[in-house]
Amino acid sequence: MKPVFTTMLLVLFLFASFSPVHAYKLETNDNGQPLHWSSSNFPVSYKVTANPPINADAFIGAVQQSFNTWQGVGNATISFQYAGTTGTREPAFDGENNIIMGNKITGNDVVGQSYIYYTVDTGEILDVDIVLNSGYAWSTDGSPGKMDVQNTATHEIGHLCGLDDLYANEDREKTMYGYIDYGETKKRTLDPDDMAGLAAIYPQGSDSDDSGGGGSGCGTVSPTNPPGPGDINFTWLFLILFFLWGYHLFTRRGQEPSSP
Repeated sequence: MKPVFTTMLLVLFLFASFSPVHAYKLETNDNGQPLHWSSSNFPVSYKVTANPPINADAFIGAVQQSFNTWQGVGNATISFQYAGTTGTREPAFDGENNIIMGNKITGNDVVGQSYIYYTVDTGEILDVDIVLNSGYAWSTDGSPGKMDVQNTATHEIGHLCGLDDLYANEDREKTMYGYIDYGETKKRTLDPDDMAGLAAIYPQGSDSDDSGGGGSGCGTVSPTNPPGPGDINFTWLFLILFFLWGYHLFTRRGQEPSSP
């Protein structure tokens, strides 16, 4: 009886050891280095489109609140500064970080997209432009049938900071979850895992001073589309079923009459 139970626990331990659950995901360069802003660029300045399709003051206020949300993470050092409005309509590597409304998007189902320009060798971010898809209806109050500015901007600013999209079923409540819906506002508030990801890139007391050339990358937000079977994590379900099978085998052997 004992060898059966012991072997089962060993298998469970090994399976769990090689099935880690990632609480956050970082954007990286080809060398695996996290994309990040140098502390010499703090506060990171940004501009907001001067002609949004909705009330300009409300739009700008929603974007500012999104930046404040990330800046408010207590155990991270990154900071931001509003630098006024911009008339630009397209992303460009021009040394300005712009949040704009336009159609420079990779697909009609993409609600927001971040264009990230960074140093290829070090991963230092040099310029980020966030484009909100002008093909969607927008609001700042979570109105049904419209995309919420603050909700979407908070997600995209996560990309600006260096965080990547999450698509696992258990990540649905996180700001960096890669799907979005009409009237959704839950991404306005950071999940502890979102905050942990930011702190991993910009820990208190860090001092990054990389420099170099340029590169590009992007992160996107798509409309709600429930993940398929390949996106669902069945690890815990498998572990529970495997444990129950092993326990059943163990108890059955324990109930067998002993040999004479």
